[in-house]
Amino acid sequence: MPENLNYFDILGVKLDYNVNNDEVHEKYTQLQKMLHPDRFGNRMEREQRISESLSSLLNKAYSTLTNPLKRGLYMLQLKGISIPEETTSINPEFLMEIMERNEEIESALNDKEKVVRLMQENKIILHKLSKKVADSFRNNNLEQAKEVLVKMKYYANIENKLKTLKQDLGIVD
Repeated sequence: MPENLNYFDILGVKLDYNVNNDEVHEKYTQLQKMLHPDRFGNRMEREQRISESLSSLLNKAYSTLTNPLKRGLYMLQLKGISIPEETTSINPEFLMEIMERNEEIESALNDKEKVVRLMQENKIILHKLSKKVADSFRNNNLEQAKEVLVKMKYYANIENKLKTLKQDLGIVD
């Protein structure tokens, strides 16, 4: 595999934040059918290793491109920009908002309806942030994309907490 290929190239989709998930899935499925290690069980060990490596790379590309946060972070990475784990330049008002969200989650530990409502609200927020990231990339405003992706990271963490709580409470969609 040539070293200069990115995940968009590997899956044969346009390098754009607004990917078509159906197209990504279709191309991923086609490539996995050709490269999956099960197809190389009777081949030489070298071919098996190559198949495993390429299949693993396809899985990572698919996982990255179908997740709005991972996709945005990856697109920044392609431009040589990374977001450190400990981001210190965050707006204090935003941090208060996140703290309040976390407190709401804590108060919903046994309230199924509240958990469902919080999940719906969080999904709407993530969708709006994703649109802002798309606009930022479209306008080549990488600094703004970075700022919005930092916020998305916080809301993605909230989403994970809510999913765990939802599972713990036995909530089924």
